[in-house]
Amino acid sequence: MRLIDKDGKPRPSWRLIVIAVFTIIVSALTISGMVYAMSKQVSIVDGVNLIKFTTYANNTAEVLAEKGIVLSEADVIKPELYEVITDGAEIIITRAKNITIIDGDRSFDKQTAKKTVNEALEQFEIKLGQGVYLNVQLDDEVTDDMLIEITRKSEEMVEEDVPEPFKTIKKPTTKLKEGQTNVVNEGADGVLTKLYKVRYDNGEQVSKEFISKKIKVKPVDKIVEYGVKNMPETAAVTYHGGVKVSRGSEMRYKATIKVTASAYDLSYQSTGKRPGDRGYGVTATGMKAQKGVIAVDPRVIPLGSRLYIEAADGSWTYGNAVAGDTGSSIKGNKIDVFVDSRSEAMRFGRRTAIVYILE
Repeated sequence: MRLIDKDGKPRPSWRLIVIAVFTIIVSALTISGMVYAMSKQVSIVDGVNLIKFTTYANNTAEVLAEKGIVLSEADVIKPELYEVITDGAEIIITRAKNITIIDGDRSFDKQTAKKTVNEALEQFEIKLGQGVYLNVQLDDEVTDDMLIEITRKSEEMVEEDVPEPFKTIKKPTTKLKEGQTNVVNEGADGVLTKLYKVRYDNGEQVSKEFISKKIKVKPVDKIVEYGVKNMPETAAVTYHGGVKVSRGSEMRYKATIKVTASAYDLSYQSTGKRPGDRGYGVTATGMKAQKGVIAVDPRVIPLGSRLYIEAADGSWTYGNAVAGDTGSSIKGNKIDVFVDSRSEAMRFGRRTAIVYILE
């Protein structure tokens, strides 16, 4: 077929075909360029997983929908869901972890995408403050199914009033017949105030430490006279119950007695025996003579009694002892305490002491 131009001359048909093909090619290239310009290279970091791909999505939410990625309410994503993404964008997903927080008597099951324990506690507005202890460190990394226990410690000084039993003092008298008694003065209990340091974990008491004591109301001694034919050499023993505090520990006693104390050792001057003699270093009860074994008058302090000995004025302390020996010169309210050497016994001399007969 031939075409006629405006001058009436025939135009070859192949020229029209070339023009049409050229037009089609140009149009295709234009559309392809526009499509290419709309695509984006995007990467998604989901925990340890990395995905790189090409997408035509406009925002983060569309990208996730395209890849079928589902988020939980506590997960954190950057850029945010409806933020426009550009070529080369990196979408980072931080998955939330399940944690349990125990704060005293309260327990919380939570989800958090925070990195550290401290950040998680701040997220849930949990205040710590002083006296608070955790089972983990604040800068520890949060892990799935992590347990965070919060212990809130506190302490206070507490005073307690307890009865202070009165003492019963028995006094011999020749004014009464033997076997008769007379109450001269009725006793009355006093009040003892004890101070304790009490510690708490989450409001529950975990320890109670004795600190000191003081007399709030002084007890009144009970005085009882009893008849005797002749006055004995021994003075009265005070029979009463009580608690003796020494170096922070408490000892219950059933009686006290004021005595004159002397000291003995294993020397010949003290025992009349030398090494190798029969019975050397052995007391009247068969006990070994050593520190803590003292000689007593059994009429006043029964043999075998557990004792605690200190100065009447508090200036010195012998400490715990046992009544395990006797002596010809130990009569009435006298005791003889064992010491390690003759020189120490001489320095001890004669002293006034209080003996607590322990329960």
